[in-house]
Amino acid sequence: MSPPPHPTLPATSNPTPPAPTPSAGVQGLSVKELVEIGVLVGVALAVRALAAALLGGGAPFGPDGTGAEAAVVLGGHLYPLHPALIGLFGSARALSVVSSALTAGLLGLYGRRLGLGAAGGWIAAFFPLMVYTGALSAGDAPALLFVVAGATLSTAGRWVGPLLGGALALASVMVKPVALPALVLLLPRPRALLGALAAAPLCAGWLAPLLDPKPQGGLLGSWWVSHGGVPPGGVYGWARWLRGGVDALLGAPGWTLWPVGGLATVAAMAPRLRSGVDAGLRARVAGFALMPAIIVVAAMFGDRLEPRYLTAALAAALPWLGAAWPRGLEGLMLWPTAALVTQVAAYRAEADPEAGVPVVEVVPWPEVDARALFDESSTEGASTLRAQALKLAETLPFGDTVTVERRPHGREGELVWPLLALRPDLHVRRR
Repeated sequence: MSPPPHPTLPATSNPTPPAPTPSAGVQGLSVKELVEIGVLVGVALAVRALAAALLGGGAPFGPDGTGAEAAVVLGGHLYPLHPALIGLFGSARALSVVSSALTAGLLGLYGRRLGLGAAGGWIAAFFPLMVYTGALSAGDAPALLFVVAGATLSTAGRWVGPLLGGALALASVMVKPVALPALVLLLPRPRALLGALAAAPLCAGWLAPLLDPKPQGGLLGSWWVSHGGVPPGGVYGWARWLRGGVDALLGAPGWTLWPVGGLATVAAMAPRLRSGVDAGLRARVAGFALMPAIIVVAAMFGDRLEPRYLTAALAAALPWLGAAWPRGLEGLMLWPTAALVTQVAAYRAEADPEAGVPVVEVVPWPEVDARALFDESSTEGASTLRAQALKLAETLPFGDTVTVERRPHGREGELVWPLLALRPDLHVRRR
């Protein structure tokens, strides 16, 4: 009896080979790619630490650093997460440096997960506004970290990651609302928008200047600065408002590199990205929101637009920009960054001699309005005022009253806030 014939597959059969075992990593990332993200964070950290050193020490240098640091002791800050995080890191500047470096790494990871590549994170490591805000004593960098961390989390899983990521991104308003334009990073994962919507009632108080503006309340009461503190009305009103945003953007300094938003949108339209990976329809469609987000920010503030306000919207564009950026040229961003930091540092050395700004060669081009940036973040003799506060705290009798001269934008706080943090028994009278 002959043995049974061996079974054979039909000639047309084409069996699928077993799937390879995925390497260790996150969301399909290899160990090599994760190491790259780690190196990226380290490089970004070094760049920001150097920028902070070049800007000098002394009094906190940033729009809200002195008050936020005092709020760690005194409480009562409008954005409670900022002083809470400062308490963990020891200073507002240390918080900014670390937060901004982590943001660059997460932008690289976010780009990897969407199929855009990590080049956007490398651009972020050297990008002028991101390095500068990462070296300031301000809430901008930690607020942006919340949004980018939430957007990165939204790329993990089907429901839990997107919902939690959206909520985390919106919670950035409790650090500072300045990072809200970066919420466009949630668009490739629409479920993340549901998470942000679910968190909105908890954040309603911090969203009131946008949704329920108070025209007479200044910037804290309304973000519709360019339109008398209220939203425009009618189709024509909105169109004119957006046109004002374009005009304000065209007048923005060139060193901000705001045109990268348009380049990022063009990159999103490319049939295939530099890596040859198709990022998918949702990521491409989201790219069309990048430049409009930048225009909306400019429209909100009009002729009162400060370069720092563009940071979040520009940061959101970097993953798409990186997808088409020539490999190895990300470091070109260091040129305008060096000009920005050294010119502001040189002005601070003159206006605040006790800040201990190191003497370095100034990069003269592109030209930066260093005085305007200094006035936004400090005041003349701020470090002297701080030293005076420390001395008064040691010598004034219990419950005494201190009279101080008012300065523009409340900058007498460079003396008042550190003094009250050390001596809450004292009374301050402004004149």
